Amino acid sequence: MADLYDYPDIYDERFTNRANQAYKKHYQKMFAGKEIHTLLDCSFGTGNLTFPLAELGYQVSGSDISAGMLQKAGEKAAAKGFSIELVPCDFREVSAHFNRQFDCVMSTGNALAHVDNEGVIKAVHEMDSCLKPGGYFYFDSRNWEMAQKNRQRFIIPQPFYQEDGTRIGNVQVWDYHDDGTIIINILHSYERDGKIFKTNEFQEHLHPFPLALVKDELERMGYSQFEIKPCPWFDDKPFSEIGWYCLMAKKPS
Repeated sequence: MADLYDYPDIYDERFTNRANQAYKKHYQKMFAGKEIHTLLDCSFGTGNLTFPLAELGYQVSGSDISAGMLQKAGEKAAAKGFSIELVPCDFREVSAHFNRQFDCVMSTGNALAHVDNEGVIKAVHEMDSCLKPGGYFYFDSRNWEMAQKNRQRFIIPQPFYQEDGTRIGNVQVWDYHDDGTIIINILHSYERDGKIFKTNEFQEHLHPFPLALVKDELERMGYSQFEIKPCPWFDDKPFSEIGWYCLMAKKPS
């Protein structure tokens, strides 16, 4: 079955202007009072979760393992009038592709779960190498501890609507495997005038990891001032009840 990330146009259908505004507010809260001017998102994708920062005036750079996603991001950046350096590379090797350090290094969009635990730790150290002393490490993730506890199989997110009124539905079936991995089977449907006229099927192959895997490693590296907050659309509840979270921490000077 096809991988969703091989289809950047379809991937983009899930991100609306309302989501863009929600992420702007989220970043304004998370970045308030911090000396951040330059940032690198090493899971840039098509830019949906990082363009809000460019719109807020930050100097943004990006990398991603998918050249197709970055090509789409470049087209969108040009249309928005942004000058953004975009480099295709694996976040487990990102430090070899940038000859400077940033005030903030990010991994957005639940990207760390696309590699195993060893790969996550490798990515954390690579991101750290790109980060200035005293800078800020940021990542977001599904709450995999909550997901594995609940083991919900069938998920139907809210539909999206195109300008012409087309309703885009999304049905997910989660397969939990004995090795701890999860495959999310996704059915996209396109509906107009009460009739489905097109469908697409995709999969996401994911490696769940606990928050402590990253947090404990950052603590060993001397990071401090940890903030763990819900991402947009998720209420500020105890961690065990937050479906999608972000972590931000300060690198030692």
